[in-house]
Amino acid sequence: MATVFMKWLETSPETYDRGIQLLTLGRLTPLKEKIAREYVQPGMRVLEIGCGTGTLTQMMAERGAAVTGIDASPLMLAEAQAKIAAAGLDKRVTLKQMDASLIGEKFEPKSFDLIVSTLVFSELPVSAQTYVLAACVDLLAANGRLLIADEVLPQNKLGRWLYWLIRLPLVLITWLLTRTSTAALVDFDNLLSEVGFNTNRTVSYLVGTLVLYEAAPANLQSPISNLPAAVNGRLHHQTTILTLLKDAWALFFRVIPPYPKQQPGLYAIGQPDETAPVLVTGNYDLTVRRVVKALDGAIDCWLLVADSAGINVWCAAGGGYFTAEKVITAVKSSHLEEIVSHHALILPQLAANGVDGWKIRQETGWGVHWGPVKAADIPAYLAARRKKTEAMRWVRFPLKDRLEMVSATLGLYGLMILLPTFIFWRHLFWPVTAVFLSLAYFYAIVLPWLPGKDGLWKSIPLTVLALAGLGVWTAVIHPLPPRQLFNWAIALTAFSVFTGGELQGMSPLMRGEQANWGWEATIWAVLAAIYWVTPLLTK
Repeated sequence: MATVFMKWLETSPETYDRGIQLLTLGRLTPLKEKIAREYVQPGMRVLEIGCGTGTLTQMMAERGAAVTGIDASPLMLAEAQAKIAAAGLDKRVTLKQMDASLIGEKFEPKSFDLIVSTLVFSELPVSAQTYVLAACVDLLAANGRLLIADEVLPQNKLGRWLYWLIRLPLVLITWLLTRTSTAALVDFDNLLSEVGFNTNRTVSYLVGTLVLYEAAPANLQSPISNLPAAVNGRLHHQTTILTLLKDAWALFFRVIPPYPKQQPGLYAIGQPDETAPVLVTGNYDLTVRRVVKALDGAIDCWLLVADSAGINVWCAAGGGYFTAEKVITAVKSSHLEEIVSHHALILPQLAANGVDGWKIRQETGWGVHWGPVKAADIPAYLAARRKKTEAMRWVRFPLKDRLEMVSATLGLYGLMILLPTFIFWRHLFWPVTAVFLSLAYFYAIVLPWLPGKDGLWKSIPLTVLALAGLGVWTAVIHPLPPRQLFNWAIALTAFSVFTGGELQGMSPLMRGEQANWGWEATIWAVLAAIYWVTPLLTK
């Protein structure tokens, strides 16, 4: 499941554009046209933060502006570059792969007449929003303007009710279809004012949820150097009704959004000082709480929570949601260098599949050390001066983890299988539920001892054991007539193949289940043919 989840999380430029069109009900395109038509003049120097696939970039270049577009995604930039080249606008456009948090360092002060951003700030935590806005003040030339088009949570009660009733379901549908979403900005007008902008809402769509801000610096003094170092608070391990509810959701439905999140930022665990180690993790609530549980009372440290879209670090890194850019943003927006006297970050080893440690070092000057797989090993790892034993490097999969992961897998598959069964074949609901759960948890228990390295191969002995169990049940407990026995044999075989092939992804030691889909479909087609044809031949 984890491997497929990583793949499912990936967003291509095509699906991103399709998702944004759906999310904004087509209103973003005319808003971009308005920006290009009414704010861009020939010869203007324009910075576009989060240029994406280059639609607005092209519009502004066609108006005669010199446009610099930045984006953290190489796939988006490749699409934008192809679009700009096809339009013959290469000389007017410069594209750079860059996180928004770096604009203050990569560009000279007062070097842009216009800075534009569409649906970017809603993807940033508040600390990063503040940091990037402060950098924009420095980068704008005299009489320069900042334009931000983004999703905003309405200020009035009626607007908020309409948002929750209409926009929230739309956001969920868009995410499920395209893995594209935004999180509405809250109190953004005040944030712009606090950073140093005079602001005007020039246009709004969708009941005030899609807004275009026009902002100008209130003064020419640089605010970025005046931003205070930000410590979000102190984290303690505690068990409450809320944490128990979150744990219950995570146990069965952790792959289904919305994902419980921790606010990104810097947190203290224990009583850390300027020499205390800095640990980095994603903002999935369950991950943060488990890290805190392992460390609270054991060590004094700083925990830097980076934005991972509320997804665990392994899947988020594999799906492109926990990246070097997200860590860089967390480091810079928290002013970490003002809080600790060293420059060492400790990242989870399971994030190495998607986080470029060398890029973090190059952009921030902070060294990256890959910590142990398990948070419980961090105190011993630090006590050994960041030295890992072999046991700390390996992913283990004991019974406790197997039972937990099969539960998380069954939440989604249970909805897919048991809900239709309850609606259309209610008389089969409890037998199917019993077989579904029994096979899944039995598979989790005996997984290491079933022969074969692939789930489909493991499904063969699993099928044999299931059919043997059916035979014992029929012979000893509840005899079944031949036709019913035949039907259950087919059903158990199908469920065993499904369990072996689909639940193998619950293990970090096996390849993802998507590799088996073709064979599974073939086997189920054969079983269906046997189910329908055999009774006809035996009449």
